[in-house]
Amino acid sequence: MWIASTVSTAGDSLATVALSLLVYDRTKSPAWTAAVYAMTMLPTLVSGPMLAWLADRFPRRAVMVICAWLQAALVALMAIPQVPLAVMIVLLVLVQMIASPFLAAQEATLPSALPKERYNDGVALFGSSVDVAQMVGLAGAGFIVAAMGPQAALAVDAATFVLVAILIQFSVVHRPAADPLARAPRRKGIGVGDEPKPKRNTLNLIFSTPTLRSVLGLRLLAGFAMVPAGLAVPLAVELGAPWSAGLILALEPATNVVGVALLYRFVRDDRARDRLIGPLAILSLVPLIGFASDPNLVWTVALLTIAGLAGAFHTPARAAWGRTMPDAYRGRAHGIARTALRASQGGGMAIGGTVAQAVGSITLTIAGAGAVGALLAIRAASSWSRANNEVSADVTL
Repeated sequence: MWIASTVSTAGDSLATVALSLLVYDRTKSPAWTAAVYAMTMLPTLVSGPMLAWLADRFPRRAVMVICAWLQAALVALMAIPQVPLAVMIVLLVLVQMIASPFLAAQEATLPSALPKERYNDGVALFGSSVDVAQMVGLAGAGFIVAAMGPQAALAVDAATFVLVAILIQFSVVHRPAADPLARAPRRKGIGVGDEPKPKRNTLNLIFSTPTLRSVLGLRLLAGFAMVPAGLAVPLAVELGAPWSAGLILALEPATNVVGVALLYRFVRDDRARDRLIGPLAILSLVPLIGFASDPNLVWTVALLTIAGLAGAFHTPARAAWGRTMPDAYRGRAHGIARTALRASQGGGMAIGGTVAQAVGSITLTIAGAGAVGALLAIRAASSWSRANNEVSADVTL
């Protein structure tokens, strides 16, 4: 699963650039190009809650394999020369929607596939590998697409999905469905009968469990942390260094990879890492307040680097979520959490842009996001600390 996830991420990054270049070549329209790029992100908001239940309803290996084959077929169709643009956009939306049950099944399988004592390390490896694969894929995509052509690059992406399907089919152990009766709510009297249903709605489970509720709150702070990325271009212009926009955008994923590596290298005890989740969440936002001093480029990079390194708290928080979530709910819960996280990140960037336009200052907008986010982080960290202490006490008893 790790190899499949890493290879697939690199292939998707290559396909994203190839598709953007292909659309721009056909339309000569920046608006169409940006819209198609956005299509790689937006379907998750719908398909996460709508399709992730499949990862609980059916055996998860089967869900991953079928999704990978479907994605391979759809991307292969996109690679056919002269496919109409409208058809290509529909295919892209379908590919992204199918990714939701695949990722839900993958995430839900990890706690079963990994030994309990190595689960946290496995989550860190998965997350960091995906970040690195995405950065490498995007960085090298322009050269590869220029050498191969967009259609060939899409064909390569289709091949990565074939590889994913084969790897998972022959390397992942078959396990029965975690919750065979999981399904969308249906009324009695239309053929449902009196079949038993899950004991609790997934949302109710999340919000009634202090650990899950506090972890979700901490992770949604990413909406505030992403404000500088959303304002990277105008920030670079305001700093008098337009060329630095790419650097600002690259800092978040790069520092996150380094931060996770440092956290897991020097803090080996899982419980100690759990205790650091709250403080690191606060530290991931406090440096943004420093933008109120109108920093130069050097200080901008320094502030964003500190915030990005502290953002490593997302990895142990993700592991805590997986450990706490009952197996029967993991697929649906992942769909809800992933959708909420994407909405938070996108919403944070969009609101940041609106506020910056209104107040007329990029740096003050980022500082405001840091201040509001830090206050919410303190509250969320306090809730997490109480919930984590209660769990630790139960384990000790």
